[in-house]
Amino acid sequence: MRYPHMPSIRNPRKEFDREARTYDETATATMPLYSELHQMIVWGAPHLRTRPIRILELGSGTGNLTALLLETFPHAHVKALDISPTMVSISRKKLRRWSDRLEIHVGELDDWPESQPLDAIVSCLAIHHLKDDRKEALFAKIHRSLRPGGYFGDGDDHLPEDSRFDERFAALANRLTTAGKGRDNPLAIQKVWHEHELYDYPVPVSREIEWLRSAGFLHVDTPWRFFNQAVVWAYK
Repeated sequence: MRYPHMPSIRNPRKEFDREARTYDETATATMPLYSELHQMIVWGAPHLRTRPIRILELGSGTGNLTALLLETFPHAHVKALDISPTMVSISRKKLRRWSDRLEIHVGELDDWPESQPLDAIVSCLAIHHLKDDRKEALFAKIHRSLRPGGYFGDGDDHLPEDSRFDERFAALANRLTTAGKGRDNPLAIQKVWHEHELYDYPVPVSREIEWLRSAGFLHVDTPWRFFNQAVVWAYK
């Protein structure tokens, strides 16, 4: 079944441009642990606040994770990348007070130059938009781009390891007619996730961890999970 507000042919850039101005409101309304998801990504970075570090964010959206990174690491320089020009415009306005430590560009998640080694690369709710071959190639590129000991943090939508759970989550999600806020309605996230499942390419967490290990990451684990969302920490 395709939800009536979704186009039959996907144009990701146009879709994200269309969603950009209401994204923050929708995200917080449909993802009760949205802020916690961001915090867990940032907590994985093993860097001192007093040290200058270089961070790349893939799929920066309206700048919510970007802001947390800049607040947490006051000497960090962050380069952010997003496919949507509208989201980039919104995030530039939101983050203008950090403009001296921030670059934001329009571009594909996997299209950025490999130059000076980075201390950290992070992504939130973005990599599941890529097909599997691009995901695997992206993880290899991320590994190459990090300095030894570098950190990759990914918070994203995933498939359950067992399809039985997917069926149960879908049945619960289909009962929801409106998105609730906060922990009082934790299953609201599933309604949104199952809509996006129709045109995205989520994989089980175990598959992502397998690709990261194959890319060369020495230490990989999943410190946080909520239904089909999970945060993966990987250290080079």
